[in-house]
Amino acid sequence: MLAVGACGGSTTSNVAPGDVATVAVSPATSSVSVGGHLPLSAVVQDAAGHALSGTDVFWSVQNTNIATISDDGVVTGVAPGTTQVSANVAGKSGLGTVTIARGADPAPQGPVPVASVRISPSNPPAIGKNDNLTLTASLTDASGKDIGPGRTVTWTSSDPSVVSISPKTGTYTATAKGNKEGTATITATSEGKSASVAITVKH
Repeated sequence: MLAVGACGGSTTSNVAPGDVATVAVSPATSSVSVGGHLPLSAVVQDAAGHALSGTDVFWSVQNTNIATISDDGVVTGVAPGTTQVSANVAGKSGLGTVTIARGADPAPQGPVPVASVRISPSNPPAIGKNDNLTLTASLTDASGKDIGPGRTVTWTSSDPSVVSISPKTGTYTATAKGNKEGTATITATSEGKSASVAITVKH
């Protein structure tokens, strides 16, 4: 038995019930995605195969959990599955089959952007000539959550003759090396965000 999802049509009809011989749903087989809309029409003919117009069409749908249908025969997809729709005119019915397809999966979101960069240690100790110091950059998003490996961090030194910097491939760490007495600023940059620390090279 078909459960009535919606019914309608004109309130008056110029066609006598005995004139209707066949009713067909057009298209007979169709598909629409969840949340999509699909207009159907009823093809009504008399015994001679002539099309009849001005008829009251009452639409119904077998499974309203899968689809609904409006007074004017527009199907709306509710959930994936297949159901029948019926067009009834003057006691004669035509059936159609509608398949509701799952909507397209949302496009995957890109990686969250880097909101801030920190360098550890934030207050490096002085180092001697030819001494090394490991620096580590930490990246966080706008919510303060740490961002894992996979981003690009660029390390620079304001004066490589005083302190040179050598990034470690595939990590957020770099090695600072003291070359001569003085102070240099080391900067770590990722996606336009940066942090800096000063390193002093002593005797």
